[in-house]
Amino acid sequence: MNVVTVKINGKEYNLKGEEKTEYLHSVASYVDQKIKKIMEFNSILSTTEAAVLTTLNVTDELFKIEKSNEALESKVNDINISYKELQNQFEDLKKYILSLENYNAELQVKLDANEASKLLKRGEEENKQLSDQLDLIKNRVTEETLLKTNFQKENKELKFQLQSSKYKIMDLQNKLIEYQIDLAKTKRKENPLLTLDEAK
Repeated sequence: MNVVTVKINGKEYNLKGEEKTEYLHSVASYVDQKIKKIMEFNSILSTTEAAVLTTLNVTDELFKIEKSNEALESKVNDINISYKELQNQFEDLKKYILSLENYNAELQVKLDANEASKLLKRGEEENKQLSDQLDLIKNRVTEETLLKTNFQKENKELKFQLQSSKYKIMDLQNKLIEYQIDLAKTKRKENPLLTLDEAK
């Protein structure tokens, strides 16, 4: 468990987490920037109000990332299906070419030289056509593999952003509770006769 001291909106907090300290600092820095940006545009906002707006903004980002992630996962699934189909076609063509080669070998043994030469030429032409098809399939498999790799990489990045946003929201929720408690304590100090509900 890592413990780091961070500063958000001028106030220090101790963060605990299993993540690396660099990550915890980056989360705190992100939240700090969001709150400061909101307060720059509206200086009359209280710290609690700014924290609530920051939570809404980060949550909005999270939902958008989740939606993008779902779309990417759907694309990856489609690519996986297409990739498997291409692999099956590739294997079928390899088997068919092998059967043609065996057939040509049998013809060379059974038929005389002239007839075998004609049939062999025909078989070579068919083999060439199939080889061309096989090359096309290979190119498509290569393209699909590259596309799949790119989608997986993008999907991984989105998942990381999604996880980061979840941590940011949790942290903002905790800060909001702390702000509310601090505000209530301050009001009670100013007027000890206030009840807890009135302090809120």
